[in-house]
Amino acid sequence: MAKPSKKQSLLGQVQSNQKKRTSTTKNRRSSPQQIAAIKAQQTAQAQQTQTTIDNDKPKGKSKWITLAVVGILFIALPKPQLITYEKLGLVASSVYWSGLPGIDPVLFDSNLHPKPALERNTLYLCHDLKNPDSCQKYQIIKQEGFIAAMMKLLQG
Repeated sequence: MAKPSKKQSLLGQVQSNQKKRTSTTKNRRSSPQQIAAIKAQQTAQAQQTQTTIDNDKPKGKSKWITLAVVGILFIALPKPQLITYEKLGLVASSVYWSGLPGIDPVLFDSNLHPKPALERNTLYLCHDLKNPDSCQKYQIIKQEGFIAAMMKLLQG
């Protein structure tokens, strides 16, 4: 009977080794609280990543919307033009902007107030808008577009 006791003692050692292994693997495993904390951290990181992706999308949209609004304003608003006019042999060129509703037209390099009659190639320049006697009539020789007007303004 010594043999069975020896087997039992050997089996006991094997069982105790298995218990040690399971206890060490249990120590390696996380507790439910640690698992919940890890999951919460992962979801927070995922939400943060999604938020940064979502934040990038509106910035791109807002850039396009801003560009579209600027483009529409550029098309819709009156653009300055370069006007060459003369009276009694005196020729001058000025940048003329027709203004907006409620805003008077402007000659950028003059203190005089323009009253245009562009369809008749005539420009009236007045010292006082209320007094028609202070206006001088000029003949428009040439009208040039936006690019020419910008070049004239940039040249000084």
